[in-house]
Amino acid sequence: MADEARTREEHEGLVRENARLTARVEELEKVIRELRAQLNRNSRNSSQPPSTDKPWAIKPQKPPSGRRPGGQPGHEGTTRQPFTSAQVDRLVTVLPGRCSNCKILLRAKDAVGEPVRHQTVDLPPTAAEVTEHLLQQCRCPDCGAVTRPELPEGVPTGVVGPRLQAMMALLSGRFRLSRREVAEALVALYGEKALLSLGTVAAMEKLTSEALAAGYDEALEAVRAAPVVNADETGWTEARKRAWLWCAVTDLLKVFRIDTNRSRAAFERFLGAFAGILGTDRWSAYRALTPEQRQLCWAHLLRNFFGIEERGGEGAKIGTAGLKAIDTIMHLWYRFRDGEITRLGFRRLLAPVRARFKRLLTKGLKNADQKARALCRDVLKWEPSLWTFARVPNVDPTNNISERDLRKAVLWRKGSFGSGSAAGSRFVERMLTVTASLRAQGRPILAFLEESVRAHGLGGPHPSLLPAKAG
Repeated sequence: MADEARTREEHEGLVRENARLTARVEELEKVIRELRAQLNRNSRNSSQPPSTDKPWAIKPQKPPSGRRPGGQPGHEGTTRQPFTSAQVDRLVTVLPGRCSNCKILLRAKDAVGEPVRHQTVDLPPTAAEVTEHLLQQCRCPDCGAVTRPELPEGVPTGVVGPRLQAMMALLSGRFRLSRREVAEALVALYGEKALLSLGTVAAMEKLTSEALAAGYDEALEAVRAAPVVNADETGWTEARKRAWLWCAVTDLLKVFRIDTNRSRAAFERFLGAFAGILGTDRWSAYRALTPEQRQLCWAHLLRNFFGIEERGGEGAKIGTAGLKAIDTIMHLWYRFRDGEITRLGFRRLLAPVRARFKRLLTKGLKNADQKARALCRDVLKWEPSLWTFARVPNVDPTNNISERDLRKAVLWRKGSFGSGSAAGSRFVERMLTVTASLRAQGRPILAFLEESVRAHGLGGPHPSLLPAKAG
């Protein structure tokens, strides 16, 4: 009996030890999955930008198409069309000189047929122009008082003229040159007369920012009143402290704002009481709007489900099923966008896909993987916001438009390390707004900047960023 009791006790001990080790293995496997998921985070399975991807990361390669590089047979090409006669600034007629056969001298009266047109585009020599105004004092012959004249209208009180000031803003705000590089570029382009100090460059940024304030405010109000807007945000630095750069965009207006917070209050300071449809990711600040006012980005969800699938374990099935559903949804969207099906047909085809996707999310609430459960719970909470694009015209299922507009801002941040003060942030957000909006509208940026600077100096009406008021 003693041996049997001892054997039973040893067996029970082994069972307990086995259970403990099994639990420990499961715990360590979970830790390994978490670490592996963190190690493998990239722009395909998370919200990280592509610029953070490791250089050695293996990217998916498309299978070779079998076609030769370059234009394919039948491709029309994009050759530049010749300039019209009105666009030609200088016309030069060239005669052959002597006959290629008998060597006799040829003259203009011997010309036959239409000449062969050969056009060359080049830049004329440029140099900064210095204008000096002699303010001549005069003595009154009657009372003897001496009077000095005022500067003529339109002449700046400082050393920098409107066009030079606009060029400085263009180089820093559009082409992201540092202040030192702006000063060097001006000399390289326009000669030693354009040599300016770094302090002058900084002072001109402040004046240009003031000149753009009215146009910026008008564009911001227009975006706040737009029926459909896409929004996003990214990190920024102001005075060496953490800040956030927000953007709200339509097809033709792109408005940026720097705030020290990424909160709901910061969002409301930016867009105010927004009443339209807003396309965004799932960041909590946007939850100030109702689900019917939002369109959640399916591109973000694609990355989320891909990350869940890559983690492996119990959540992998949820990830795979989610990716399959998104592929079907996007296929239907492209058919609708390309005119293959009507909106009514699109909604009918989408209805069963939506039902299956909702069942997938509900099933995912019981999944053993914590990350998969959290994703399904969050998406299910805002499930109506996934399908706004199916019922409201001009709403896109992704937030790609705002992400694209943020990329140039991110490049500016990487090169400048943010802004050094609140005034610097105002220059950044206004220049980003002007350059991105005008680029989307196909309008010249330098001319707009110069017109804004002149209007600010004279106190006249400012040029508008609104397409309806352009021209």
